[in-house]
Amino acid sequence: MLINNYLSKLDIKKILLENLKSITGSQAEQESQIMISYSSNSENNLDIKNSEVDQELINKILNERVKGKPLAKIINEKGFWKKIFYTDDYTLDPRADSEILVEQILIDCKKNKYQKQLKLLDLCCGTGCLGISIIDELDNAFCDFIDVSKHALTACKKNIIKFKQQQKTKIFHSNLFKNYPINRLKYIDFIVCNPPYIPTRNYLNLNKETLHDPRISLDGGKSGMDYYVKIINFLINVKFKGVVYFEIDPIINKNMYKLLLEKGVKIVYKKTDYLNLDRLIKIKFPTT
Repeated sequence: MLINNYLSKLDIKKILLENLKSITGSQAEQESQIMISYSSNSENNLDIKNSEVDQELINKILNERVKGKPLAKIINEKGFWKKIFYTDDYTLDPRADSEILVEQILIDCKKNKYQKQLKLLDLCCGTGCLGISIIDELDNAFCDFIDVSKHALTACKKNIIKFKQQQKTKIFHSNLFKNYPINRLKYIDFIVCNPPYIPTRNYLNLNKETLHDPRISLDGGKSGMDYYVKIINFLINVKFKGVVYFEIDPIINKNMYKLLLEKGVKIVYKKTDYLNLDRLIKIKFPTT
């Protein structure tokens, strides 16, 4: 731990790396930089002076980190896409794996060159990182946000305000579509959704850091498919005309593809993440 108030920024970083390597491995370098930047209230690690580093705050963060608490849950921040989002104990921390959804949706939107206002829905929104990242880059986009957790929606609202997107967003507290005005779906061009998809048996064996995320954001039921089944069945029944971008996981993809085949849902395309694992599926519903 840090015990010398006159340590240089370089010395502080060395101490952090020594403590973090056994906990976070290859992420130690990145986490040490985040901790120094956070303690200095700066986003640019290179511009920080030695006197600006709050060693007492770093000690508090490090004490929590060595106990196994994820850094994002300690400082209530997590970088995603091009921004730093607020997160807390009630939300799933944004993950780099999910950036493939933002990337591909923006490619599709710019390729199609929408002239009218684009309306999207971020379902199971959590921090709102998906929807906010998308509308932030599209001048003509508006996003509805749905989550079953009031706490998660509080975090989402904080991010909406932080990034000044109040005029392009609306929040709904709802268990999937239960309390969402069904007439709004007629105007939704696409849905982006990262639902809970970890099978219960796998959830119980997750590492301790992941278990700091709320169970409601991870546990997808016995096969991990509970939310996909509910969402797909509902959208078929209401004859939803838009498309859906789902985050998926290799652990459930066979069941997912089987479900879509049985329901006659068209797979527009599949995409892999940066580790070459199935991570995104774009689907379109039957028109008859």
